[in-house]
Amino acid sequence: MKKIVRLALITAMAAAFAGCATTGPRTAMLTYDSKPAGATIYEGGKSLGVAPVSRTYEFADGVNTIATPEVTAVWTSGAKNTYWTNLPVRADLNATIDRPAGVPGLDKDLAAAGPIMEERAREAQRLKEDNQRTMARDSARCRDQMQKGSVAAADC
Repeated sequence: MKKIVRLALITAMAAAFAGCATTGPRTAMLTYDSKPAGATIYEGGKSLGVAPVSRTYEFADGVNTIATPEVTAVWTSGAKNTYWTNLPVRADLNATIDRPAGVPGLDKDLAAAGPIMEERAREAQRLKEDNQRTMARDSARCRDQMQKGSVAAADC
């Protein structure tokens, strides 16, 4: 009898935990970028911002894929292109919207993209340097020197 009660209790707890795991929000994320950089992304006439911009989509229960609303990328020159996709639940995807070929004003859009690309390169370099410092601080040599008191964490 004790085994049956224990089994029933374990089964009930497992069911409760399984229910908790599936009650969270059903979402997916899509990050929109543009090529060349610098397009403003619009959805339903409302600006989401200058690419890259991320948008989280919520899913109704029982739905595993949605067709995203159409977005429009508008470059400085006025060139436009639209995009939509089928997005699976829990996805974290990137989409690059290309400037349409043959539309006048490419030189203007490339000039506007220059400072954005330079800022992205600076940010990438900063992140690389931060990662290198973190790796150095986490190295066995640095940890050993810090334990001996011969170096501070900031100096590794």
